[in-house]
Amino acid sequence: MAIEMLSAAEAVERITSCKSTGKRLLGVDGFQIVSEGYIGRLDLILDLSSPMQEPGVAERIALEFVSEHAAKDIMFEVVEG
Repeated sequence: MAIEMLSAAEAVERITSCKSTGKRLLGVDGFQIVSEGYIGRLDLILDLSSPMQEPGVAERIALEFVSEHAAKDIMFEVVEG
């Protein structure tokens, strides 16, 4: 499966659309863009897959995560279920 790399702005749009599309937000992964391609950053993995996670809480945490780590050389994957 291919990774859909999103800018911070696109990731925010995807995160906020989860509720309206009925999809559950499971996490956000960050990738650093380098001259050779991209590198998955272990420090940019946000797991929201806990069954106890409320949808509104997951959205807030994900939006804060993207905002905190947004940079020109960082792209995000929003994982939905």
